[in-house]
Amino acid sequence: MQPTPRPATAGDIDDLMTLRVLMFEAMGTPAAQLESAAWLGAARDWFTSRIDHPTTRVLVVEDGGDIVAGGLAEVLSSIPAPSMPRGRLGFVSNIATLPHARGRGLARLVMTELVRWLDEETDADRIDLAATAEGAPLYRSLGFQLAAFPTMRRLAPVPGS
Repeated sequence: MQPTPRPATAGDIDDLMTLRVLMFEAMGTPAAQLESAAWLGAARDWFTSRIDHPTTRVLVVEDGGDIVAGGLAEVLSSIPAPSMPRGRLGFVSNIATLPHARGRGLARLVMTELVRWLDEETDADRIDLAATAEGAPLYRSLGFQLAAFPTMRRLAPVPGS
């Protein structure tokens, strides 16, 4: 029987943190950065404050009582644009599956439910996400495509450096 994604609870935050680290590992984040107490504490606080927020949907998948996959979506406000007339952006992140549970369609289950939620239960005009090479085929199969203009990033200076 195929597991079903369920809404995460405060009791799932340790597992959500494990999945978040796993996601960043897949994105090539250096180990030293993954171990930083500053971001780990801030991420834990974020989950604590947002797990039941009406503009956030956090899902997990259990197998044998253990959380093996999960992901989240949130609706963010932005200035309206032709592709976003209400200025409401759905953003999907934290899609991750533990290595031993991969290849069973669990990320697809999570993504399908997150997209359904954003499409049917929110006012999001569009949905964005950042894809790893491994995840891109799944996202393309759900209608995602490369944006015409790439995302660029500049990190804020670290105080005292």
